[in-house]
Amino acid sequence: MRTVLAALCGALLWPSLVFGNIGHLPDLGHPSAVFMSRAKQYRAGQKFLRQARATWRFLHDPEVTTFMGRLGERLVAASPSPQLHFRFFVLQNPVVNAFSVPGGFVFANTGVILAAQNEDELAAVLSHEISHVTQRHIARLMALSSHLTWGELLGLLAGAALLGASQYNGGMAALSVSSASLANIELQHRRGYESEADHIGLRTMARAGFNPHAMGAFFIRLKTADRFMSDSAIPESWRTHPATDIRISEAEELAARYPDPPIPDRPAFDRLQAAVAADALSPRAARRWLITNLQARGDRQALRFGLGLVALRAGHWRRAQARLSVLLARHPDVVAYHLARARLALRMGDVRGAIRQLQQAARLRAGSVRLAASADAMLLEVHPRTALRAIKRLVNHYPERAALYRLLARAFAYQHDYVHAHEALAEAEYLDGDSRGALRDLRFAAALATTPQAKADVAAQIAGIHNRVPVPPAFP
Repeated sequence: MRTVLAALCGALLWPSLVFGNIGHLPDLGHPSAVFMSRAKQYRAGQKFLRQARATWRFLHDPEVTTFMGRLGERLVAASPSPQLHFRFFVLQNPVVNAFSVPGGFVFANTGVILAAQNEDELAAVLSHEISHVTQRHIARLMALSSHLTWGELLGLLAGAALLGASQYNGGMAALSVSSASLANIELQHRRGYESEADHIGLRTMARAGFNPHAMGAFFIRLKTADRFMSDSAIPESWRTHPATDIRISEAEELAARYPDPPIPDRPAFDRLQAAVAADALSPRAARRWLITNLQARGDRQALRFGLGLVALRAGHWRRAQARLSVLLARHPDVVAYHLARARLALRMGDVRGAIRQLQQAARLRAGSVRLAASADAMLLEVHPRTALRAIKRLVNHYPERAALYRLLARAFAYQHDYVHAHEALAEAEYLDGDSRGALRDLRFAAALATTPQAKADVAAQIAGIHNRVPVPPAFP
């Protein structure tokens, strides 16, 4: 990861050296530093995530989440604020859209993953959203308004994410919200934020080793896609993003400062799209998408993989087995194929075979906590007791990871052990900095506890949070 000093220097020099040649941006200022601290932004983002989990469908495929996390981390390391912690999520939504909320929470719809022609275009979308966070755009928007509440803005953001690109130009609805609450905020600021996110995002992806010309290429394809309205069809009050032609022009002018080498073939990206298509589309639509896109690129390996996943989802076990077996025989070093084969074994009731495939995947990617957790989550659906033991081992090795405690809570819930499930959730909340959420879950655990020892354990954890001397939970 690049040094903080270099990132800060880049952030200070960037607007004066580059923006001046491609159009004037308004003086946006940084009153947000006083209005909303980083800690407060993170807590607000956590609250939004909890609401999102209860409302939207998330895609949990282990290879998809691993790919998006790695891509996002690579871009964050090249951003103006590499010290910030980001989390990346995929929503099962066909709208070509991505958005971010304060605290480093970035959401990408399955539609935007399938719309990208290569990894560089997907990097352009994510770098744009990362820039919204590093530049504190929502906090700055809040600081400009004397009456807009944080809850109202997040509600509008959620609505923008669901309405999608047909009403918010360019497919990125991060700040594309329209209501009476925003009427008194100057439109130039909202447009300026989008221009700033484009500019800094393009620089970020270039520093991360991606072709910056991909940003303009993605804008051009979105503009010409039949599913989007033309600029003239979008009401002026909704145009918080600059007009697509302007964004294309600015992106191309800025990208011209960089080399334009051919974008290399990246098999992992094609596998990502195959997995997303198989999971997010109907079997018939997925087959059509795979043949139209992957076959056209000549990637028969990813095409076979996607068709195997489609057959798996449709319950055609033999067809899925035939396609996945060929892939494993020819490419035994690809983790995604082992995970798909494990999922098929679980569906067919072959738990031992699934565990064997998961172990092979773990050997190929030794030390990957994300892979281990994803494998255990997969196993949890069919063999919860085995998964519970494996998840507890992970928690013991990595007691600082909130995501593992959430997975442990699911495992306990499968066993109808709701006391320990709420204790695990409380530990996850506490590790994420949400003491109130932790206390809430511990109170649920206390109400469900039936033995003196269980009640004493929960009471000790509650007292530990109050006294700021946390007491780690003890699980059977």
